[in-house]
Amino acid sequence: MRPYAAVIRDSFHAALTSRVLWIAFVAIWLLLAALSPIGYREDFTTRFRGNDFNNGTRMKAMLAQGLADPEQEGSATANLANAMPEELRQQLRRVAEGDDVLIQVRVLASALNDMLDEESWYDAEAWKSTLRFKELRELDELADEELDESTRRRRARLRIEAALPGVFVTRSARSVLLTYAGMDFPADLAIDKTQFGSLINQFVFPLIIDWLLGFILLFLGILVTSSIIPDMLQPGSLHLLLSKPISRTLLLLSKFLGGCAFVLLCVTQLVIGLYLVAGLRLDVWNLRLLWCIPVSVFLFSVFFSVSVLAGLRWRSPILAIGVTTIFGTICFITGILGELSDGFIRNPDEIRGVAIAGKNVFASTEGGGLKRFNEEDNAWLAIFKSNAINADRVLNPIPLGDDMVATAVVRAGRFNPFGAGPPDLLVLSEAYDWESEPSLRLPTATSRLFLGGDSVLSMNTSDLATASVQNVLQVAGETEPEEESKTEEADEGWLSKLNNMMGGATSGFSPVLPPRMAISKPRDVAFDPAGKWIIAISSGRLTRLEPSTENPSQRWTLRAERLLEGEVSKQATIAVSGNQVLVARSESPLMIFDAISFEPVGEPLDLSDSLIPDEAQPLGNGGRFALLTSDGRCRIIEPKGESATYEVSQTLSQKEIEALYFHATNNELLIAHHIDQIDFLDANDFSVKRTIRPSLAEWRLIDKYVLTPLRIIVPQTGELGEPISALISGKSAIVVNAPNGEDRVIRYNIARPLLSCTIFLLVMMAVGCTYFATRDF
Repeated sequence: MRPYAAVIRDSFHAALTSRVLWIAFVAIWLLLAALSPIGYREDFTTRFRGNDFNNGTRMKAMLAQGLADPEQEGSATANLANAMPEELRQQLRRVAEGDDVLIQVRVLASALNDMLDEESWYDAEAWKSTLRFKELRELDELADEELDESTRRRRARLRIEAALPGVFVTRSARSVLLTYAGMDFPADLAIDKTQFGSLINQFVFPLIIDWLLGFILLFLGILVTSSIIPDMLQPGSLHLLLSKPISRTLLLLSKFLGGCAFVLLCVTQLVIGLYLVAGLRLDVWNLRLLWCIPVSVFLFSVFFSVSVLAGLRWRSPILAIGVTTIFGTICFITGILGELSDGFIRNPDEIRGVAIAGKNVFASTEGGGLKRFNEEDNAWLAIFKSNAINADRVLNPIPLGDDMVATAVVRAGRFNPFGAGPPDLLVLSEAYDWESEPSLRLPTATSRLFLGGDSVLSMNTSDLATASVQNVLQVAGETEPEEESKTEEADEGWLSKLNNMMGGATSGFSPVLPPRMAISKPRDVAFDPAGKWIIAISSGRLTRLEPSTENPSQRWTLRAERLLEGEVSKQATIAVSGNQVLVARSESPLMIFDAISFEPVGEPLDLSDSLIPDEAQPLGNGGRFALLTSDGRCRIIEPKGESATYEVSQTLSQKEIEALYFHATNNELLIAHHIDQIDFLDANDFSVKRTIRPSLAEWRLIDKYVLTPLRIIVPQTGELGEPISALISGKSAIVVNAPNGEDRVIRYNIARPLLSCTIFLLVMMAVGCTYFATRDF
């Protein structure tokens, strides 16, 4: 092996003598020197920013009502409204009069920030009726003299949030402030230390790696190494090497490994430098960052294999560079075609929600569509068509019987939670060939529908409201209305308009949440199948609400609550099975609670830190659950034997799962996967009872038989950033705030780019070795 080691050693020596390498070294050192003064400090979250507002329209309406409604006089909301600047108060009065007034969020944020420093608006008596969380209650018990300026401003912010429930996004108590050379950056980050580390690992590091290693160093590496093979093939050099008892194949592989020396030396310096800067200056120690070294060298080796084969064929460095550039262009164009295919062909058809009405299966899609499966044609029939550029959003359907489902189309709601106004609840029945019939008007910004007992529950950005199924069907004309249950026309006065702007219950719907209570992201709701109670999780707070037995139209009563440990802003999902409730939160163990007392049942269940809970479904009433995680797999959580201890008993075989649905009548778990396929599993033993494998339309056939093979044959080098992000962050997905206001779990595509690049590299090196071994040079 000594001759081959000598060849690799000579390649490293040649790389170290390259002027381009030293220019790259200097550039890397300058970059690291520029980054080294960066630092951070932590402080209380006080200032309001534009992205702190979850529902600016609700805030505008609440403040307007505080100014105009005599019943609001002396309330916390009225105090805040009267403390606003005069010009803003005039605009709010116009809102109360019914005018459409555009008030920018930054104007509201600026007014609130001014109020942090001047608290004449605060009245302890008025704030007694607000819902104050533990942090605010503790701060209110302290005298002003005991608070420093930052803590006092924090208390003022919490008081404002308590007066305007449902308006603001849940934020951590402390935020990270970036500094540079001891000076604060002009803008601070509304995230805590843990989120700051995730931001660095999931966005900043991958961005630097993609641009510096995936483009600049890759280009420089090809320039420097393009002459390695042509120089080796020079008559004097090649004859000297072949005069020794060595294998041509191993000689070429040694030259190939030696050619990777340039990128290896540069990447090692850059990655180790970033690791030290992040650790020493930002306190983000992440050994997974070192995975970028082999991955970056692997990326370069894919392009270098093309350069090697071109150098063997034409013995010209210029042609080697040209052929590699053409190859890179082909990869780029293929990547664009793949992105277009994902965006316009595959993604719009992806199932987001499933419902069963009798023998009919319905599914809502990513492209804002609703479809029904037709067994005779073995195809999905569009009720509302999916489209990549569709601006509308269709809510996941719910069954209202064996031959009816309910849904809603939020016009212009795909990129805006409020859409073009309150949508109508739509009833579709088999008797009318699944044509939609409008029913009750839903509250503004409704994002989800639930069915519990004989009630329909709607959830919007901050509130919950219910309506009876009977009333829904009567308004839609599906049943004969009873004289005493006719729906009255909504009052179109100013108070009714403000109520609609705040997302309050519309005519036919009854408000659920107690006064001054709201649900804020991250949140989820689980409805007892019998409709006896609702369990909600909001901002790390678990609550159970029960309706009035005497007057169902009254607001529900808060019967139990529990403040969960851990960061309140983490992704969360819940499900109720019998008297057990599953709480699954990101970066936290799975917890099972008694649905009545909220006492823990059994020990917490550890879930890999790389997994993010996406959706949970009950499996009947026996305390069993199905949990969809960010790796696209479904895990079953059930009691361990006869004991009260729970376990993650198994992971189902289906992959690339998009949605779950439990059909209680048939005791089936429906798993939607691979865009628009569905498996029906027996909820007891999880055997597959039947499947839906629909026929593909023309463009889907092109995607399956042309574009997908092309994306395997042509290495997807542009997608290697996703495996890098997964390696650095240790996560299989990332949670993003979708334009419609809901959190979405976006999975990293790890397998395809690694597979396509590996196959291509092996093929190119096999061809190169065969060519070099069989040709007479």
